[in-house]
Amino acid sequence: MPSDRLMAIFTLLSDRKDTDLRANSLCAVAAEFTNLSGAGIALVSTGRQYTSLCTSNAVARKLMDLEFTVGEGPCVDACLSEFAVDEVDLITTNDRRWMAYAPSATDAGAHAVFGFPVRIGAIRLGALSLYRDRPGPLSPSQSSDAYLMASVIGRAVLAMQAGAPHESLSSELEREATFDFTVHQAAGMVAVQGSMTVGDALVALRAHAFATNTALSELAVRVVIRQTSFDPNFGAWRDDGVTNSE
Repeated sequence: MPSDRLMAIFTLLSDRKDTDLRANSLCAVAAEFTNLSGAGIALVSTGRQYTSLCTSNAVARKLMDLEFTVGEGPCVDACLSEFAVDEVDLITTNDRRWMAYAPSATDAGAHAVFGFPVRIGAIRLGALSLYRDRPGPLSPSQSSDAYLMASVIGRAVLAMQAGAPHESLSSELEREATFDFTVHQAAGMVAVQGSMTVGDALVALRAHAFATNTALSELAVRVVIRQTSFDPNFGAWRDDGVTNSE
């Protein structure tokens, strides 16, 4: 019964409320409830900027950061879709939709990945990302449980955001999420340095992160603390005094 499965989710969340932040609990429970290796939750803005709400473990975090860096993967696709997306075997697939994501995801430890949109009616909030450390599709019950978990996540996000001004982040989300404010701060700095839009700055950051095999969040920190900067005169990045043309 769906009501029984919903009660099971609430019970798991309740068991973790004294040890985890609410956002972290959602990711941990998503992985446990669907019986998969790990989970992550991404939020998406109206400008298609993605931010991590939480991840359940180190591999899930690497996968989330990878998607934000290369701009592709199950979470990105699910954020923009009304339907679930999956890749049941990243190693043997001939699907060319995730050319940059797939090999790096397998290196991180994922062999199958799944994305489920997080929505409330017409409101698009983000996506639930799930991975397994071995290939294979979800069972019908796992797929149903993932959709149910995504629905719970959507309502939890709205509850955390309640009372915040329009187009601003609530203090609870800001406090509890692994929200990548640093990435957006870095994009603003690069936009000023390169006399470009923030959107173009985000593209430039992702490109440099991918070219240097650096996590986007790590590169953002380096920009914010001024170890890395963009030199518009040469169209190049400067890392600790070393110029890197691309």
